[in-house]
Amino acid sequence: MGLIKKEVTILHVEDDPNLARIVRSFFEEFGFNGTTIVAGSVREAFDLLNKRERKQQPLSLIISDIGLPDGSGLDLIREVKTNPHWRMTPVIVLSGEKNPAVINAAYALGANSYLPKDSLGVNLVVSLESFYKCWLENVQLPQTGVVDRVQEALDRACGLRARTSEFYLKLARGSVKNSEIKFWLDRALVEGNLSNLLAFFSDKLNEQDFPPDVIDRVVSVQVQVANALIKAEKHLKKMPSPGSDLLYEWVLELTDAINEEVFVEALACLFPKSPVVATALKARAAAQFKALATYIVESTQRRELRRKAVSLLNRSRLLEKAGRRGRKGKNSEP
Repeated sequence: MGLIKKEVTILHVEDDPNLARIVRSFFEEFGFNGTTIVAGSVREAFDLLNKRERKQQPLSLIISDIGLPDGSGLDLIREVKTNPHWRMTPVIVLSGEKNPAVINAAYALGANSYLPKDSLGVNLVVSLESFYKCWLENVQLPQTGVVDRVQEALDRACGLRARTSEFYLKLARGSVKNSEIKFWLDRALVEGNLSNLLAFFSDKLNEQDFPPDVIDRVVSVQVQVANALIKAEKHLKKMPSPGSDLLYEWVLELTDAINEEVFVEALACLFPKSPVVATALKARAAAQFKALATYIVESTQRRELRRKAVSLLNRSRLLEKAGRRGRKGKNSEP
C-alpha cells in the first residue's frame, strides 16, 4: 500500500504514448492515486499550461522528455521556470538524452532532477521507484491555494520585458554594422528599463478593483507575446547572424503579438491613483514602437516590411495620444 494520501496532478510531456502508460502503471503500483495528463509535444504542453493557468488549476509536478516532435523540453523548462504561476512547480526530466551539455542546460534552466530512460527493464523500474518516493512521497509539493493573478500578471510582464531585452542583445551580437549594433543595444536598454519600471512601481498598483475580464485579456496577450518570443528565439538559435530584412521580419512578428489597447487598459486599472506611473510606461512603450518602426522603414526596401513598420508607427502614435491624455488628467487634478 502506497504512502501517498493526497490528490496530485502530474503533467507528463512525452511523445511516446506507450512509455507514458508504462510510467503511469508503475506509479500506480507504487501507490499513486492522482491524475496524469499527457502532452505529446511542446506546443500541446504550452496550451495545457495556459489553459490551466486561466482556470486556476494547479499542477503538482511536471515530467518532461527533452527530444520532442516540435522542439526541445528545454524550451518547456525555461517557460515554466520563468512563469510566475508555474515556477515553483517541480520539473523532472525523464529522457534518453545523454549529452552532458544538454543535461547541464536542463539543470541551469531550473530542472529539479534528471532521470535517464535507459531501457524498459529493471533499471527503469528501480529509477522510477526512487523517483516516485523522492518526489511524490517525501517532497512537500507547492500549495494549491488561491494565487494573486494581478501580481502574477505584473511579474510576468516584467519577465517578458526582460526576455525581450535579452533577445535584442542577441540581435546586437549577431549584427555586423556598428549602427545596427548600437540600435539593438538601445532597444535592449529600453526593454530593460521598462521591466525595471514595472518592478519599481509594483508597490503602487491597485489590486482590489482590477476587473477579472481585464486580467483575462492581459493574460491572453501575455501568452501570445510569450509564444512569439519563443518563436523568435528559435529563429535566432537556428540562424544567429540573419540578414537585416529577416531580422526585421522577426521583430515585427514579435511586436504584432502586443496589444497596446489592452496595455493601456491594464495600466489604467493598475495605477488609477498614480497616473504619472501609467503615463511614464505608455511613453516608454510608445517610444520603443516608434524607434523600431522608423528604423525599419528607413533601412529596408521590402514593401511588406515597410507596410508593417508603418502600421507599427501608427500604433506608437495611439500610445502617445493615450499618454498625453494621462498627463492632461494628472494636470487637472485639484
